[in-house]
Amino acid sequence: MFTAILFALYPALDAVAYASTANNSDVSKSTPTEKVVKLREIKKKYEKILVGERNIASAMSVIGPDQIKHSSSAESIYSLLKQTPSVNEYQQNIGPGTPVMTVRGVRMSQLAQTLDGIPMTDLLSGGQGAYLSNNIGTVISNGQISGIHVYPGVAPPDRGGFATVGGTVSYTTKTPPKKRYADIFTKVGSFSTDTYGFDASSGKIPGTDGLRVYTRLSQTQTDGYIQNTPARYTDFLFTAIKPYDYGLSKVTGTVIYNTAHGYMISAPNAVAQLDKYGIFYNYPLSEASTLQRNQYLTAILGDSTYINSHLVIGAKAFYIHKHSYLAGYLAPNLISESYPYQVNFNNPYSGYGPLPPTAASPGVIPHTYDPVAMFGSYPAGEAAQINISGNTTIGIAPKVNIFIPHNDITIGGLVAQETAGPGGGNYFYGTLDMPKIYGYNSYGNPSSPTNNKQQRTIYSGYLSDKINLLNNKLHIEPGVTITGVSTSNYVPVNQYGTPPQAYTLSNYDKEVLPYLGLSYDVTNKVIAYASYGKGARFAPVADYILGPSGSTTLAPGPETVNAYETGLRYVGKHLYLNFDGFLQNMHGMFSFYTNYLTGYSQYANIGEEQMKGLEFSGKYELNPEWTISGHVSYTNAQYMNSFSATVTPFEGQYGYVFAGNPLASVPNWLAGLRLGYHNHNFHAALMESYTGPQVTTYDLPPTESNPLLQDATTPNPGVKLAPYFLTNLQASYRVPIHQDHLSSITVSLNIDNLLDNHYYLHYYQAYKEYAFAGVGNPYAEAYPGMPRFIEVGLSGRFS
Repeated sequence: MFTAILFALYPALDAVAYASTANNSDVSKSTPTEKVVKLREIKKKYEKILVGERNIASAMSVIGPDQIKHSSSAESIYSLLKQTPSVNEYQQNIGPGTPVMTVRGVRMSQLAQTLDGIPMTDLLSGGQGAYLSNNIGTVISNGQISGIHVYPGVAPPDRGGFATVGGTVSYTTKTPPKKRYADIFTKVGSFSTDTYGFDASSGKIPGTDGLRVYTRLSQTQTDGYIQNTPARYTDFLFTAIKPYDYGLSKVTGTVIYNTAHGYMISAPNAVAQLDKYGIFYNYPLSEASTLQRNQYLTAILGDSTYINSHLVIGAKAFYIHKHSYLAGYLAPNLISESYPYQVNFNNPYSGYGPLPPTAASPGVIPHTYDPVAMFGSYPAGEAAQINISGNTTIGIAPKVNIFIPHNDITIGGLVAQETAGPGGGNYFYGTLDMPKIYGYNSYGNPSSPTNNKQQRTIYSGYLSDKINLLNNKLHIEPGVTITGVSTSNYVPVNQYGTPPQAYTLSNYDKEVLPYLGLSYDVTNKVIAYASYGKGARFAPVADYILGPSGSTTLAPGPETVNAYETGLRYVGKHLYLNFDGFLQNMHGMFSFYTNYLTGYSQYANIGEEQMKGLEFSGKYELNPEWTISGHVSYTNAQYMNSFSATVTPFEGQYGYVFAGNPLASVPNWLAGLRLGYHNHNFHAALMESYTGPQVTTYDLPPTESNPLLQDATTPNPGVKLAPYFLTNLQASYRVPIHQDHLSSITVSLNIDNLLDNHYYLHYYQAYKEYAFAGVGNPYAEAYPGMPRFIEVGLSGRFS
């Protein structure tokens, strides 16, 4: 039973395709009666063959629908991942607010994320987008997914996703249930958190030969647990499935539209202020604010066609559009060299100077914005900033499954293109309500269709095989992925030198990524496995610069990883155990140095990092009602050489690291324990998590003789963030009604951080910067963790 729970969400092959491997006759040539019989056989054999996924040669963790369904509104698709080994995650708001995550020490921007097998990450910059964009809200929300698979390291090619040097997180959307119903739900929680909405399933629509549709709409609003960080999220999902060819094939369609509107903290507040005013203190919005309004639209159209017992073909076409609006303000009296703290990281806090019309818009705007003339000083005239960005991705992901004796072959690919803009712009001025005028107070022209037009096209193909030998005891998984990336970036303004006119940066990269996995059934329940895989992540488009000749493009190559794993897995009827060790050597990590006086940056591939560790996870069904599961992991992540680097997972701090330094914000130890109970209509779970000590960072003095080290952030092994435990409680009870059309009412209770522990998620020491230079004495800054969160829910089912 546990095996079915563990692997039921595995998305590699649909039920019909996978089961058909055991059927030697062509179902399409059978009579209708024979087809019905054979379909029943296929379904039965599929349920058995799912157990075969226990032979995967890589570590894998699954978060199932039960864990997702009973999560609170305070959680997100990222916080759920802390229930798996080696994942550290935190966020600064209720729900999907500015998530920060590492897997085995590898940060979110270096991970692949897929949605129903298509890339949901930003192809231009990696992760969910560039720094300080798309930090509020997500492409898909908790209520829209049915499962998550986590593949740390390098996964087999057909599950690896695009561009990763440390892992793949695979999300699966909800599919239309076979039962017809409608649910209306609401939740009320701490910090003025309210959630309400509905979902509905059509079941099999009569007269449509099996067509089913499902839709869900929900809205959450909250004041946030940190002062002055209100947020509102609206999520919409529509999905449909149309079987054909007696259910052996199917067409699927999905539309997701999510919006988010919220205030965030672009930099932690000073610990001295948190000690004085309370750990959850934040500046009033009239003094300092960072607002984001984000939109995410996703559409996926898929088909899986059964040809015969040896061949299944399919493809998914997709469209993803993201739009991000960021508005930041900092009161002029806080923009001063004498003020002891740096309040908002992203807002102007020193003089940019007037925008030269010869660079921004030659011959169009006769006068430039002069902050001194308009507001009397640079700080007063540059107290506000607006960034507008957007990108659109279109693509297709074909896939062919070939089943022959002793071999399951998968051939697949990805052709996708992401384009940034139009409609973007960066504006600096005295107040947020000033007009946005290109050439006056803007570096970008929002009305130009080619303004800062970044574009990246992906051509990727993979071939993988699973060879079953020695009476189906030895399983060999060879595979290879070949990826080519063509990138261009049209820059309308050369801000830093000659030539002053617009120019285009372009580059082409390619990588060949091999994979080899081996697993052996030592007994019917014990499996030994080992794997090697290479992964690559391509440089963000923003890292491309104009060469010294004025006509060449200088672009970093991909950063790569060689990942090794070995492990032992036990899969029994009521017990599952997995123990593995890993080594990940990362090469050519992106390095850059920015001259703040000129704004000019240089980029290179010179960084070396290494992650190694051990992981253990398991689950045991004590009886049909009680289950216990847990995990513990140890990670040692360190820099192998010295180089200029982005030092923290959120990428807001960059500076210099030294050979032998541990990676900051990566706990050596992580652990979790879950005790679950389910009996008829009652569900309950008690969860405990442990996050071990983490190395923090500090800024080197601005008096350093080496300009690379002046005010540079670097790991601080001598100061570690204190470890913390968190206890969460979930409970729900379904009350049968069966009156009129109301069939049941469900009451739920969630208490996150049950013991109300106060702790810090992120901590470091820094110098305040003014005019892009460190000033004053160093001081500590920190993000607080969420206190106790209590939420009560009520839902009614109509059928």
